[in-house]
Amino acid sequence: MMNRALGCLAVAVWMMLSVSAWASCTGSGTSWSCPAGASVSDVQTAVSSATDGATITLSNGSYSWTGSGPVHLQNSKGVTIICATVHGCTIVSSGLIFDMPVWSGTITSLYRISGFNLVQNGAGQFTIWFCSGGGCSGTLTQVRVDNNDVTGATGSFLLVLGESKSLTNIYGVMDHNSFHAPGSIEILYMLGDTNPSPPVPSQGTGNNFFVEDNTVTVATMTNAGLGCMDGWSSTMRVVWRHNITTNCLVTAHGVTHAGGPDNVELYNNQMIVGPGAVSQGFADCYRCFHHQGSGMLVAFNNSFTGFSGKSGGALQLLHYRDYNGSIDGMLPYCDGTQSRDGNRSPVTTNHGYPCWHQPGRDTNGRYKPLYAWNNYWSDTLAQLTLTSPDGAYGNPDYQPQHVQEGREFYNAVSASAQNSPSSPFDGTIGMGFGSLANRPTSCMTNSTENGAGVGYFATDDGAQGTLYTCSATNTWTVYYTPYVYPHPLASGGTGTGDVQPPQNLQAIVN
Repeated sequence: MMNRALGCLAVAVWMMLSVSAWASCTGSGTSWSCPAGASVSDVQTAVSSATDGATITLSNGSYSWTGSGPVHLQNSKGVTIICATVHGCTIVSSGLIFDMPVWSGTITSLYRISGFNLVQNGAGQFTIWFCSGGGCSGTLTQVRVDNNDVTGATGSFLLVLGESKSLTNIYGVMDHNSFHAPGSIEILYMLGDTNPSPPVPSQGTGNNFFVEDNTVTVATMTNAGLGCMDGWSSTMRVVWRHNITTNCLVTAHGVTHAGGPDNVELYNNQMIVGPGAVSQGFADCYRCFHHQGSGMLVAFNNSFTGFSGKSGGALQLLHYRDYNGSIDGMLPYCDGTQSRDGNRSPVTTNHGYPCWHQPGRDTNGRYKPLYAWNNYWSDTLAQLTLTSPDGAYGNPDYQPQHVQEGREFYNAVSASAQNSPSSPFDGTIGMGFGSLANRPTSCMTNSTENGAGVGYFATDDGAQGTLYTCSATNTWTVYYTPYVYPHPLASGGTGTGDVQPPQNLQAIVN
């Protein structure tokens, strides 16, 4: 009996040791692997023990991390955490899954989260957060979140970059992810404080965060204020391209929120609303893209699909400081009495113009007008233009002097591409698009501002086209070229940005 008892004890001890060994991650240096079912602490040990540039591979299987806390990425070394097979690993949590609490300085290491099924069961919870501890400063040049399938609880967030009291720059890409939710979710939230020393413009450079080749499907829009994307301050520099969204709005908060975003580029997307948008009153695609006013913007080649009706405000720009109390009361009205504004004379005519961080100016106050072309309704191919509503919140608060078409923003004069150097765009008002050979030979610049005027996008000039503007009478100058696609990180490159940057498909509604 004693021998049998000892034998059973030995088996039990062996089993306990085996389970412990089975659950631990193994490896060294830049190569680590974790078994299915590994805990947060197991993966954390691998992250802490790995060297810069390590890859930690999780085996196919299930990981229940609810209540376990996130895996902390470290500012001293970059890491790739990846599933052995794309979508072969399911991680379930009701809170943060991965985070990087704090960092400072310029960090060029790669941080990558790839290939998982992420199930976020926590309403209102963040899933991946860079700067969860607050007090961050400096730049992350290579962040990639890719090839994940994400199921989010209503009100949840996937990727959060920065926080409201930090000054950070985060460059990289979120690509080839699929997002599903029963109610409204946000897949990208970019935050930061007001920057007293704004960076140089990032338009057309790698110094942005790119969101490309993702799908977002929300069954029922439950909160129109929770867009697929949102954020503020000049730390928000985002390129939203080649995405398909259903029942969620692509948004950016403006100048009343820490100065508003420095740069937004929106192109080659499909934006769809179906019956799930009816309860929130957005069935006609109203504000499918809603920029609440600051910095630079280009919007082109986007397809819009309404479920019921076609809103004239589907692609909308709004400058909050046009309104008494700035609508939400966070900044004084731009009226000619605030020292931070340009206050051009006569004040009775200009009412503070140009306003601090207003649309059509970069974060250093330089004139940088917005351009929109080839945005259309998916069924009729009718043109959809960028609008800036007069009196949206009621007169007499609105000041149209601040944001004017033909100065702050330019729309294509037609839904049709150029068929000759004079038609449909003749170089006098608005803008056109088409082959470089059909660009008008003459053009007009703005009568009150220097550096840009009417525009022309040459579709065959460069890999993705080139936007020219009229910098002086009859003088075309390159204004913008889209950054390389796919993003270098998504195609095996480094994607380190430009540290010192230079100045119809028919969508199906389910």
